[in-house]
Amino acid sequence: MENWQIILSIVAVYCAVVIAVGVFTRSKGQSTLSDYFVGNRSLGAFVAFFTYVATFHSSFAFIGAAGIMYAAGIKFFATFTSCVVSPLMIYIIGRPTWYLGKKYNYMTQGELIGDYYESKALRYLVAVVSLVFLIPYLQSQIAAGGIIFETISGGRISYLAGCVILYAVIISYILLGGFRAVAWTDTLQGLLMIVMVWIAGGVVLLKVTGGLDWTGLMQTIAEKFPNKVLIPIEYWPTYMTSFISLFGISIYPPSFQRFFSVKNPGTLKWLSVTTPIYLIFFYVPIMIIAFAGVIHMPDLARADQVVPAMLTKYSSPVLVGLVMAGALAATMSSTDSQLHSASSIFTIDLYKGFSPKASDAAALRVGKIFIVVISAAALVASQYSNKLIVSIVTIALGGALQILPSLVGALYWKGGTKTGAFCGLVVGVAVVIVTQYVPAYKTPLGMSSGFWGLVCNSLVFWALSLVTPKPSAQSIERFHGYLAEVNAKSDREE
Repeated sequence: MENWQIILSIVAVYCAVVIAVGVFTRSKGQSTLSDYFVGNRSLGAFVAFFTYVATFHSSFAFIGAAGIMYAAGIKFFATFTSCVVSPLMIYIIGRPTWYLGKKYNYMTQGELIGDYYESKALRYLVAVVSLVFLIPYLQSQIAAGGIIFETISGGRISYLAGCVILYAVIISYILLGGFRAVAWTDTLQGLLMIVMVWIAGGVVLLKVTGGLDWTGLMQTIAEKFPNKVLIPIEYWPTYMTSFISLFGISIYPPSFQRFFSVKNPGTLKWLSVTTPIYLIFFYVPIMIIAFAGVIHMPDLARADQVVPAMLTKYSSPVLVGLVMAGALAATMSSTDSQLHSASSIFTIDLYKGFSPKASDAAALRVGKIFIVVISAAALVASQYSNKLIVSIVTIALGGALQILPSLVGALYWKGGTKTGAFCGLVVGVAVVIVTQYVPAYKTPLGMSSGFWGLVCNSLVFWALSLVTPKPSAQSIERFHGYLAEVNAKSDREE
């Protein structure tokens, strides 16, 4: 058996395993919306930890991060910063979200925000914005699957065929098992990712340097490719505001949905402390592989191919197969969460919003159909972009971040109004798009599009909230009054 056949066989076995997980974790009998979309709010700490980090770490980390470090060096610094700061949002935003979700049976951001501001229009807008910015992230994940299959097969499986294979595997287990399948496959994938990425980094380092000391590798990079370890001063504004856009990771619907799904708020506190450790340590071997690629494979046609290309060259086919299963796990663990989240948003906020009397069975059918449709749209989109995966993800997260001001108002500021929230969100999204894609206005002062969107969004939200009617006293009491009671009770117990 040839090397590429061994590698593909291992990856095929892995794909079969995750489909089997979908079969065995599905609910017996009739599934409800709460069960299918938030797992009946029953996730314990172990599964919650791995489903969160696996959702957080996608092809963005395994393929995209290596690609941008290969192409641009430590300009990826801002993402490391986000791994420390972003998980703080789990506790700041996640804890009150969990209490409100539990009490009022919320399953999406749109439900929570629309209910507080007493605005169906705002609920629908949040849903549409979330779906719009899920598409580019989904596109990047499916593209990564195509890159993986094309590279490890030596081109025998085309990029398009690889994308289709990933698409088919993921929708199979999501349709079978819903949120439980997503959470348990994420757990398997999260474990596989961290183990295999460290093995991969160690093997590549051993092969190219003869040992596990990476000092020499970094010295070579500094001497021969000094631009890879320097950040030009003119780029600092972009890098130092990029991590603000990456706060969008915790606001991004697939991550945010975990706040509704855990068993208790103590689990969220645990996640906010422990996830940065996993997230930071993941990138060390990725950097080693990328920089080794700069030295030993400097002419790759596509930077995102550096991980599979280096492994194919420097390790055994069995190890390549296992590590590529890990890379595929990184891709699948985010794609399944994104598809599942998109389905919940469409079903709960839009379909149930317009058809409130629809049965759970009818809504679930619509949700499953939507999974197939939106994933097909992302599959088509993945064939028409040659940008680095990280570039695609940046616009997605910057757009999702624009939901933050209205969410903060619902959770922490009694002065926020539906007019301020609605107009702020519209302005924020518009600014993100303009400063990302219109050449004359691209990243003013070198600052990221997500940052500018958030600044303009927040200013509009604040200014209009000062002069427009606030939510009813009843709505403010349902949210802020209830959260004040929860906090007081928590203080007494501590």
